[in-house]
Amino acid sequence: MLLTTRFTRLVENHAESLSLRWAQEVRTNPLTSSYSVFSKKELHDIVFSRFRRLGQWIEKREGLEKEIAQSFCEIGRMRATSGIRASEMVYSLMLEKDLVWNYIQDEGIITEGIDMNRALQFVSQLDYFYDKAVYFALVGYENAGVDEAVVKEEGAFEKTFEGFKHWIIRE
Repeated sequence: MLLTTRFTRLVENHAESLSLRWAQEVRTNPLTSSYSVFSKKELHDIVFSRFRRLGQWIEKREGLEKEIAQSFCEIGRMRATSGIRASEMVYSLMLEKDLVWNYIQDEGIITEGIDMNRALQFVSQLDYFYDKAVYFALVGYENAGVDEAVVKEEGAFEKTFEGFKHWIIRE
């Protein structure tokens, strides 16, 4: 099994504990204080499915790009309507990414030089994924006040997705 696959499986298999750690972090971090409006369970649920699907989402899986973009646009809309500031939403995603990387480092899987090279490849994939997540979450956040029917009618998401697609699909 490739080491990067082991990294994603580790995260997916420990999604429960990672979700609880993230929930605790965003509830107690002064840079994400608005998240206190959510219960611990709601916070857990916010990231649990992402941790469980991390392998699908960070590896190149054809056809998922649009689903991922739409998912994070929806996250942005939900955070805006919940009263979460955009900076706090972005920081919560940064905390999520850091939690994943720190967890992998703490597990002691990286034991040799070649492992470090693969770990750097993985963190590059992780950064790439979360960069896109932040962008689309902000797009959704900015469109939170716009009527969903108008967004669909004008094709705003489609235009944004197509304009961004050259960066989403990476060779």
